[in-house]
Amino acid sequence: MQRRQLAARALAGAAIAAALPIAARAMPEQNENVVFSAADPGHWTGVEALHVPDVTVDGSTLTVKTPHPMSQPHYIVSHTVVLEGGKFLDRKTFAYTDQPVSTHTLPAGYKGLVTVTSTCNLHDFWVKRITV
Repeated sequence: MQRRQLAARALAGAAIAAALPIAARAMPEQNENVVFSAADPGHWTGVEALHVPDVTVDGSTLTVKTPHPMSQPHYIVSHTVVLEGGKFLDRKTFAYTDQPVSTHTLPAGYKGLVTVTSTCNLHDFWVKRITV
């Protein structure tokens, strides 16, 4: 994938992730077959175990892992972290040679909803929400 295409997809993914909590509350039916989760894998049923991000929190460190094999034709492109109210926290992009693991620092004393996304170049946009 050319760098421009990757950059364009990364920016588009960040914009979607930032708007996701608000959009999901306003029009949940609009997320069908656009945003996927373990509970709603849509037309990707059967691949959710490899695409839904695994999220752990240790103090203020949030770690995201996607249990997905990485190869040039099929890989995890990015992780994005958004806090309650749609506040963008961080984003990590990956090359196919990387492992899809990222760490992010939560604001001091943060308590609330955290939305984490994992984007696959072939299987779209996956979301997991946790409460810290």
